[in-house]
Amino acid sequence: MGASLRPSVPNRLGSGSCGAKSIWLRVADMHSSTSRFARAVRRLNALCDVQPYVTGWCLIGLPDGGPDGARAGGMRADRHGTRAFPAASTRKVAVMMAALRAVHRGELDLDARVTIDGRYRDRVFTGLLQHLEPGLSLSLRDALTLMIIQSDNLSTAHVLDLVGLDAVNDLCAAAGLDGTRHRHALIPELAPDHPVDASNVTTPGDQARLLELIVRGSTAGGDTGGEANRLLGCPPRLCSFALDVLCRQQFRDTLPAFLPYGTKIAHKSGAGWRDVSDGGVFFGDDGPRYVLAVYTDELPAVLPDGLPGFSGARVHIAHLSRACWEEMHP
Repeated sequence: MGASLRPSVPNRLGSGSCGAKSIWLRVADMHSSTSRFARAVRRLNALCDVQPYVTGWCLIGLPDGGPDGARAGGMRADRHGTRAFPAASTRKVAVMMAALRAVHRGELDLDARVTIDGRYRDRVFTGLLQHLEPGLSLSLRDALTLMIIQSDNLSTAHVLDLVGLDAVNDLCAAAGLDGTRHRHALIPELAPDHPVDASNVTTPGDQARLLELIVRGSTAGGDTGGEANRLLGCPPRLCSFALDVLCRQQFRDTLPAFLPYGTKIAHKSGAGWRDVSDGGVFFGDDGPRYVLAVYTDELPAVLPDGLPGFSGARVHIAHLSRACWEEMHP
């Protein structure tokens, strides 16, 4: 299947696409960056076409810090970009942003203590806290950090006790994540052939947009920031906090796996009952360069080459990431 490839400039962040602001490029620069972006798209599609399962992705080029230049800034392409996929643990990025919005509103405090009791220990699958004695007290700041960098589900459950699913869905709606629905605080056990709507769902385009908004919100000027900050309900300092936490991700077997040591990525991965996913912001020496969100679904138990489906999907995502990196880091 082919991908849609289109410039999203000029455009406003509040509109229907992933929203880059208007940028004027020198013709030579524009042709060079567009060519690199197009090559990345072709390579992504070629890698996806040979897989016996569904892959959706969204790639967004980010402008540089200067007002008059860009790499592939404003370019956006996707494959199954609006298709609903199980959100798995990538949902935790939206949960974090909803919590930070509540902090900005004065409803929560990053320094407030969160007691990790034993209520959910038998209903979670990943993370550190389920293996520790109940009663541990963490700051909300540390609970959010564990939720992201260790994908700690016990921490997630306690954060959602404070924030609520309605607030997470409200944030997603305000940010224009039209294909995202948070239905469960704790992921229920489901058969691999479950309807996608039985789980929390998102789309590659939605997750890429959310990450783009966080980047833009972190670099906006002033105390209140710009349009991205308004959509997220978070000022630049809290968007910067979110980006820093995502940069400290400990699970690096998908998007970062085949990249040079030390490559900076702010990302969050996930895995469900039949799916593997990851979405992140990729940095160069001069700042954030692009966003790539990848979702796989309908994974077979065993691939034709004998590799387990989940392992093969992780390798596939790593290859997609490498292809983008080779084209977008000239």
